Amino acid sequence: MKIKLARTSGFCYGVRRAVNLAFDAALDTSDLYTLGELIHNPQVLEILKMRGVKVAENVGEIPDGASVIIRSHGVSPDIMARLESRNVRIIDATCPKVARVQQLAGRAARLGMHLLVFGDREHSEVKGIAAHAKGQASIVNDVTGLRRALRHIPERKPIILVAQTTQNIETWKELKSALVSLRPDAEVYETICDATDKRQNEVRELAHHVEALVIVGGFTSGNTRRLAEIASEEGIPAFHVETESDLPKDELARFKVLGVTAGASTPSWMIRRILHALGSIGARKKSFVTFLSSVWQFIVRSNLLVAVGAAQLLYAASRLEQIEPQLHYQWIVAAYIFGMHLLNHFTDRFSTQIKYPARVGFYERYRRLLLTLALMGTASSLVVAYVLGPLTFAIIFVFSALGLVYRVELFGKRRLWARRLMDIPGSKDLFVGLAWTAVIAVLVVPASNSNFTLATAVTALFVFSLAFTRSLVYSIRDVQGDRMVGRETIPVLIGEAWSRRLGVLILILAGAGLIAGYIMGWCSILALFLLANLAYAYLTLWLTRLEWMHSDVLFETIVEGNLILTWLIAYAVHLAGLI
Repeated sequence: MKIKLARTSGFCYGVRRAVNLAFDAALDTSDLYTLGELIHNPQVLEILKMRGVKVAENVGEIPDGASVIIRSHGVSPDIMARLESRNVRIIDATCPKVARVQQLAGRAARLGMHLLVFGDREHSEVKGIAAHAKGQASIVNDVTGLRRALRHIPERKPIILVAQTTQNIETWKELKSALVSLRPDAEVYETICDATDKRQNEVRELAHHVEALVIVGGFTSGNTRRLAEIASEEGIPAFHVETESDLPKDELARFKVLGVTAGASTPSWMIRRILHALGSIGARKKSFVTFLSSVWQFIVRSNLLVAVGAAQLLYAASRLEQIEPQLHYQWIVAAYIFGMHLLNHFTDRFSTQIKYPARVGFYERYRRLLLTLALMGTASSLVVAYVLGPLTFAIIFVFSALGLVYRVELFGKRRLWARRLMDIPGSKDLFVGLAWTAVIAVLVVPASNSNFTLATAVTALFVFSLAFTRSLVYSIRDVQGDRMVGRETIPVLIGEAWSRRLGVLILILAGAGLIAGYIMGWCSILALFLLANLAYAYLTLWLTRLEWMHSDVLFETIVEGNLILTWLIAYAVHLAGLI
């Protein structure tokens, strides 16, 4: 089965902003409410509940001293006034697109104009917009309703037409055309969100290239239901699902080409779940290709790929430091990385379930095997390091201990603001960068009985830049899930754009170090060839902008490919006799 994912899938700007504000507030606010359900997605609402965020159906349910989040749909002026008169902290997450429509409604009321709203009468966004018009509003959902409303509006009364931000584009065009023919003097404002327009157009385009379409999103989400309606209008089977359990697998198995899109309130990790489930349907027909695909998935998800990649990075680092690479150095690094990554996944099941749902079943299926291999890997790295010398052993022991206790509560709540190492803001990406630098760039020096030189410093900066940006790439991609589980990674703290800039800055510094190392004679010409790896790392940072890349296996293959590339470059330069 071939699966085509629409590019504009998942959270729109307004929903993402509201969700980010809610989870950020949950980090430091104990008494937090949302006025009504924050978004139309049960899975996100359940996680908010787990984080202690409560839902208040009306202002009276919010106690004094609490914090309240205004959801992206906005509220009426009366409700906002009631909140402002209370002793509560207001976090306004109204979507800027919705706020603009509310302003137009308020303008209509001030100028004595009648507001026509194209939308669903019972939708909270429409109710809020109509309330801003102070009773001078009519809600319509088709041309017939428009004609009926116009009969009750005096001909001399000016009219403004706006739309609910997530409405059907084609119906909106029909309404505009009908209104212009009936009331040429009416003011018409384009208020349907660009993201809504893109989603709907993509569904129409996708319908010509697939046999059926799966639409992912809450059953109560209006914009998601409209995507399903548009797919049906285009004449192809449409399946609206909330979770993978809703997929009619036997029915979907008969299609060779399947399209997938998602509503504006659907988190990226839920889209990944659906894609994984659809992939398993497509894999029912066994072939040599599916066998190879399954083998590669095992290599990636078991962390064998990253372990081998780290060992290859050590080979390149050794060559850069002008130390002859040895297999036992690479074994230490591979075994350490393999063990730490696996053990951390097993001790952070909730986070894995949110960010990498496809891996949950994988880890459960191979739990005993993977845990045994992880413990054996960690133990073997310590044994080999011990044989090589006390400093080598100390490096591996310290970072193995830090990795094992990373999620363990070490400090009492009253004594320190961070009870675990993982609670330190931004700790994950920094710790990964430092750990990789220590066990790759630094460890090889005492292990080979060499001396620390300026080449070691250049190599350490190079390794840190690759390890840090690699971790940053995953953190940017997982920023949505990290907010939900309460992890303050660098992208959560400073945003995705600034995180990319930080990564680029680190890469530039590493590039300057490599060039300086070659010019000053500290490193061989290999330093210049390794600039390609920094360019590759920049490319992976750029790839985090592409929200359509939901396959964890493909994404990790691309990211970890840079580690393998370091070995290919170093080995080729060595074979060429340049070092």
